[in-house]
Amino acid sequence: MKGIEKSYDAIIIGAGFAGIGMAIRLKQNGYNSFLILERNDKIGGTWRDNNYPGCACDIPSFLYSYSFELNPEWSNLCAPHDEILDYLNYCVKKYELKNHLRTNTLVKDVKFDEKVGKWNITDSNNKSLEARLVLAGVGGLNEPSYPKIKGINIFKGESFHSSNWKHDYKFEGKRVGIIGTGASSIQIIPHVADLPKKMTIFQRTAPWISPRQNNEISNEGKERFKKYPLYNWLWREFIYWTLELRGMFKYKNSFAAKALKKESIKFLNKSVKDPDLRKKITPNYEIGCKRILYSNLYYEAVQKENVELVTENIEEITEKGIIDLDRNFHELDAIIYGTGFKTAQFSHMFNLEGINNRKLFEEWDINGGEAYYGMASNDMPNFLFLVGPNSGLSHTSIIHVMESQYNYALDYLKKLKKRPNSFLNLKHEVLKKFNDKIQKKLSKMIWYTGGCRSWYISGVKKKNVTIWPGSTISYRFRTRKVNLSDYHIVNIKR
Repeated sequence: MKGIEKSYDAIIIGAGFAGIGMAIRLKQNGYNSFLILERNDKIGGTWRDNNYPGCACDIPSFLYSYSFELNPEWSNLCAPHDEILDYLNYCVKKYELKNHLRTNTLVKDVKFDEKVGKWNITDSNNKSLEARLVLAGVGGLNEPSYPKIKGINIFKGESFHSSNWKHDYKFEGKRVGIIGTGASSIQIIPHVADLPKKMTIFQRTAPWISPRQNNEISNEGKERFKKYPLYNWLWREFIYWTLELRGMFKYKNSFAAKALKKESIKFLNKSVKDPDLRKKITPNYEIGCKRILYSNLYYEAVQKENVELVTENIEEITEKGIIDLDRNFHELDAIIYGTGFKTAQFSHMFNLEGINNRKLFEEWDINGGEAYYGMASNDMPNFLFLVGPNSGLSHTSIIHVMESQYNYALDYLKKLKKRPNSFLNLKHEVLKKFNDKIQKKLSKMIWYTGGCRSWYISGVKKKNVTIWPGSTISYRFRTRKVNLSDYHIVNIKR
């Protein structure tokens, strides 16, 4: 390995929404000694990787943008992926981040050096950088998850994951299977169902689906948002508070849960007339226990003559198709995996070693992720996660959490700059007290009481490692600054 190429105040890993926003906030606060490392050749994260037919945001676009960079150009209330990607590229250009960005750089090792109080970051090109503060904005939707099915590697037809869409594949006249009925599949199926000779949908669990409010924004509306930024902000605030109240579905039998369930059942009954099909696609768990999906097109698509819904689990995949548990054989020319991402697994990202060679990601893969407000962990000094464990949301835009974390990170860096010969190491007891408290709160919420098996829950202890149990307002308040009493201030021995 070569020596350290360069030292920075901060290095950001990942050029998706979290990383780009963090970089902008650093510049706005006068910090210019930073670098963004991106494994791909382009920025964008999940909005770069996911470009399947119908891919769009299911959160209103007014919230799916930075509060400090409102966008008056959205074409729809819920923008398609290409507009979101264009927005991120616009932000990179406007805030002149190109010179702070290094693409085609896959981070392999991140190791803390106690002697100098800095992190060594080594990439796949065997280049090594140094940083006082590392900000990991890698997100949870970056590594495709494939199901553990017998024979998955012997299928002779075409197969691909939704995040690696084969745009040159011709569906016409083919027999296509799609595994999964989660967020990606719900968007994909209506946009491709008419193309193949037959489409077979393999459903393990029926999702709760609510009607999607996705009105087109007229040119007059765009001009109004452009001319009157306050009008744009007011819309953002209205949507924010509406979703914040709607988020009370997190508690079983709450008013919001009952209202949302009533709306979804009414929508299902109105959309699907066949009682047998309706029974198949009616969830057997409480609304909100798994991710609530939004679509006005899925129920129509699943009723098309060339579409078959299979609710028996898959037993195995053969060279020519899929056999379900009832031993029915489904001959296929292509298989699409709409099976999500490794949201609760971490060691595939990079090797992370802190004090005493502690390998945090390996521990998290076994026990489930734990971080102080989703950002800090003990024995990982001067290392912050952006949208780490238990900082995800189920009801509104994750951008709100990101911007709260930016505030915390900026204050963290400010405190480091005042202590050039020290590093901050989170106290173990602070982390334990915090996680005990939020897990106790989560235990009373829908993900444990709703009767489903969810990807929100992981680890040998089967705990929710994904969701923030409180309001986004409380999260913003609690992360507005760093409380030094939470940390050991360690002096570097020169």
